[in-house]
Amino acid sequence: MLKVMLVDDDVPMIKYLTKLISWQTLGLSIVATAHSGKRALQNFRETDPDVVITDIGMPQMDGLELVSELKALKPELQVIFLTCHEEFHFARKALQLDVVDYLIKDELTTDQLEASLRKAIHGSTDAKLHVEEIAYKQDLIKNKDLLKQQFFQQLLKTSSAEEMMSYGKRLGIDWIHSHFVMAIGSFHEASVHNHYKSEDVNLLLYAAGNISDELSLQSRQQVTLFTDQGGQIICIYNFQPNLSLNTMTLFQDYLMKLREMIRQYLKMDMFLHFGAPFKGVEGIKENYKIMKQWQKSSFYEDDSFGPIKQLEASLWNVNDSLEEQWNAIIEAFRDSSTSEITQSLDDLEVFVRKKRIEPMQFLATCSHWIRLIELETKQHSQETFHSCLLRCKRLGESLDLLNRKLDELLKANISTAIDKKPKLQQIDRYITDHLSENISMVDIAEYLFLNPSYFSRYFKQETGVNFVDYYHQLKMKIACTMLKEKQQNIEMIALKLGYMERTYFSRIFKKYVGVSPKNYR
Repeated sequence: MLKVMLVDDDVPMIKYLTKLISWQTLGLSIVATAHSGKRALQNFRETDPDVVITDIGMPQMDGLELVSELKALKPELQVIFLTCHEEFHFARKALQLDVVDYLIKDELTTDQLEASLRKAIHGSTDAKLHVEEIAYKQDLIKNKDLLKQQFFQQLLKTSSAEEMMSYGKRLGIDWIHSHFVMAIGSFHEASVHNHYKSEDVNLLLYAAGNISDELSLQSRQQVTLFTDQGGQIICIYNFQPNLSLNTMTLFQDYLMKLREMIRQYLKMDMFLHFGAPFKGVEGIKENYKIMKQWQKSSFYEDDSFGPIKQLEASLWNVNDSLEEQWNAIIEAFRDSSTSEITQSLDDLEVFVRKKRIEPMQFLATCSHWIRLIELETKQHSQETFHSCLLRCKRLGESLDLLNRKLDELLKANISTAIDKKPKLQQIDRYITDHLSENISMVDIAEYLFLNPSYFSRYFKQETGVNFVDYYHQLKMKIACTMLKEKQQNIEMIALKLGYMERTYFSRIFKKYVGVSPKNYR
């Protein structure tokens, strides 16, 4: 049942309208009445009618002004004007507002009103269908990237990929040819970290998809770009074999242009490799699996573009520790020697290449050691960096990222050492002198003869972090030293640092160091 609002400053006219016809017979319900434009606007927001019958000549806000406001709120609204005026300019204005009808009060009959209302009912039905269609299209455009990802994931799960193609067509994926070739790509994480935040990755993937779509239209090649759950780019080229065209050359040219445009517009490098052609949609699942296996096996390769090469099955080393190599890096860092840091990273590269350390173990270990350096230098741990590091697909890429991060930390550490105020030195000394106590910000403020509120602002301004984070970071740095010495158990270390419960100490340690005390030891 459609909802109707009646608007007229003439009270008897509204009563007349309510009794002139059988509203329910037409499938209509009067949900609101108003005697002024302003009141009508308020009632409209409260009741959301589908049809409005309104007088034109009203004081303050006339019917034409009212309908302009209402149409802005609900474009599909059906409007019938009632008026005592017959001047043409009113009728012309009503037509500009796209109203159903323009009726003269003195001549109004039951048949006239019913005829106008039937037009309004028909118009409301058509308008709702149109609005729903527009909303569907807008949702499709808005969520197309997400829907494409879901479509790709379903392709990898379903046993009969052909069943998915009707759904794919609704997303603009119309694979009409019999043959396919795939490519897999990922952003160079050092370039991501230099220009963007970790949370920007999905936006960057979306931008890459737009670039690919534009390039596909320009080159008239049926290439569809997807992103997988690991944040990687998957390009699928659908083609019909043609003896007069070298399909692989065309696809390779497309991929090279895609890399160049991403470098130009997004300021990022990327790895991009392609496989061999295959027949049938069902082959996507198997070829994707082969590419993912190849990608992991290629961690120690150096090429960034080209065909997937046959690699021997990797026998990863999961036993060797990187402690000796990272201790050398940390010593070079403490000496503030850029050349020694670079040399130590080179030594790390030689070692892991020779030992073939399992990639994820290597990346996680490096992330752990960087967190320790951040803790030691009281630098805020940037999750953006650690996310980028764990996504690295090549050794060279990860070492580039590590080198830049160490340089960034070194510069920040030198700056902090130069600029550190005497009061901060006093704070450090007070905390280390009262390790077993649970010190609060108020205690420190009293020690420095400062107002706690002022001290809180001063501390955040000087350090860039709040006191609680600073306090725990300093204690976790001391905890790391005590754990390395291995002379005391974890419970005793926790007590000496003022943490009465081992579980709470372990939780704080993992938050600031990245691993549990047990695993660190």
